[in-house]
Amino acid sequence: MGWSTVYLVIAIVVGIVGIWNLARQRGVLLSLTGILWFLVILFKLYIPKIYDFRITDGMPATGDLVLFGLIPILVIFALLTPARRA
Repeated sequence: MGWSTVYLVIAIVVGIVGIWNLARQRGVLLSLTGILWFLVILFKLYIPKIYDFRITDGMPATGDLVLFGLIPILVIFALLTPARRA
C-alpha cells in the first residue's frame, strides 16, 4: 500500500463527509470543496489525461490550477463565511 492509496482513501472520506454535510445543508461551500477535492484526486491518480490537460502552452495543468489555486480559495471563503445558527 503506497502513499497514493492513502491519499485516495483520505479523499474518499472527505468526499463522503462532503456529500453527508451537503445533504444536511451544513457548510455547503466547504462540502462542495471536499467533493471537488475528491474528484481532483481521482483524476490525478486514475484519469491523468484530464488532470494534466493544458489550456495553453506555458500554463500549469488544469488539475494543478484547481488543486493549488481554486480549492484553497474555496476553503478560505468557507472559513470566513459566518455560520448560520438555527
